[in-house]
Amino acid sequence: MKKWIRNLVSLAVTLFAVGSGMAAFAEEVRVYLKNGDQLRGRLISEDRIVLIEHALLGDVEIPASSVRKIDRPGKTEEPKEESNEEDASPSGSRSAWVDGFVKAISFEDWSRELELGMNSQNGRRDKVDFNARINLRRRIEKNDYRIEARRYYGESSQEKTTDRVFSNFRWRRDISPGVFWQSDSSYSFDAIKEIDLNIEQKLGLGYRFLNQKYLKISTGVGMSGRYRDEKDETGITNYLVDFFQDAGYRINSRFRITQEFRIAIPPDARNEYEYEFETGIISKVTDALRMSFRYQLEYDKSLPEDRREDQRFVSALGLDF
Repeated sequence: MKKWIRNLVSLAVTLFAVGSGMAAFAEEVRVYLKNGDQLRGRLISEDRIVLIEHALLGDVEIPASSVRKIDRPGKTEEPKEESNEEDASPSGSRSAWVDGFVKAISFEDWSRELELGMNSQNGRRDKVDFNARINLRRRIEKNDYRIEARRYYGESSQEKTTDRVFSNFRWRRDISPGVFWQSDSSYSFDAIKEIDLNIEQKLGLGYRFLNQKYLKISTGVGMSGRYRDEKDETGITNYLVDFFQDAGYRINSRFRITQEFRIAIPPDARNEYEYEFETGIISKVTDALRMSFRYQLEYDKSLPEDRREDQRFVSALGLDF
């Protein structure tokens, strides 16, 4: 199967998982500003200051004088005096399910962020690097959903130096104050590391040490299963113990810092551990435009020594859409 076909299959599976889990979007609002921008989030208070909880920015305060309109999407149904035979039929149920699924995959009420970056160099060596990231997020009552996809590609003197795709769907659900369980499904391939296919499913339990307006820190532990196809070997299956941690710090209304860390250890081969670390700073240029600078480090000791480590600095221009 070709790589791009696998990409499309992975995206379709992710969208189906999201669509089947999202039936209602009742608690969210969309705030239209007089300058043409708009923000989506949960409405916390509305007076001289409109306060919303944004999935990526946290609590956002907006002067009421800057607000043109607040849209409160919701489903309203007229009472029916008589039962409709067509609506009660299986085909009617399917039609309602399809409508709900289409609404879910439109991501209309999600916070959506796109980042694009490119670096080009000409001289003794011609070099070009391209990176793209899309991040979708939605919080519905006790559920927090995040979909992320990344693409990295680079060439140096017409020789490929980077060729990687990564996507994941993370679902966190609060089960008590500060405590949540987490499901994280991911798909990736890396041509440079000769990994044709890598699929992981993680399940874990986490705790929020801090959940303040400007600082949020979470950590947890879980288990994961991994399936991998490499250039010279296919069908490699492993089970791992996972430890994860993430943090977000808002310096002010325009700057925030994010950080994520994960280490996974196979119980039967502890020396073949892997870990991932990412940190970045995001600066708002306007309400919809932002700049980001990130550092990423990945290390997988189960791979040959020359393919174990991968680190990069990524700068990009981001857009809320």
